[in-house]
Amino acid sequence: MFNFGGLGNMASLLTSAQQIPGKMQQLTEQLKKEHIYATTGGGAVQVTLNGIGQMRSIEIDPAARENSQLEDWIVEAVNTASGEAKQRYAEAVDKMAKEMNISIPGLDKILATLTGGPKLTEGA
Repeated sequence: MFNFGGLGNMASLLTSAQQIPGKMQQLTEQLKKEHIYATTGGGAVQVTLNGIGQMRSIEIDPAARENSQLEDWIVEAVNTASGEAKQRYAEAVDKMAKEMNISIPGLDKILATLTGGPKLTEGA
């Protein structure tokens, strides 16, 4: 007799794989609507990015415009918000994969590389 028990799992995996592009598009659209804020220089600079890291706005306190640290504050605020956006994206992808019951070997390492941070852990 033939044992085709593994084919059901393969069909399920293929079905899940076909859903990934649509799910990623939904995820991207959802993250585009989120706002991530970072403030530096004691409130002198505030940047706003969306959840995929696109800058939406930058606000600079007029009193800080002549401050020699202004450029540093801008860079720091953008980098802080960008790091948060990357982390949110990585967590959302990880959650999506778990919800779809997709196990991608090394996904946590890939996402950690993306965020520049530690590997995501189970349940994160």
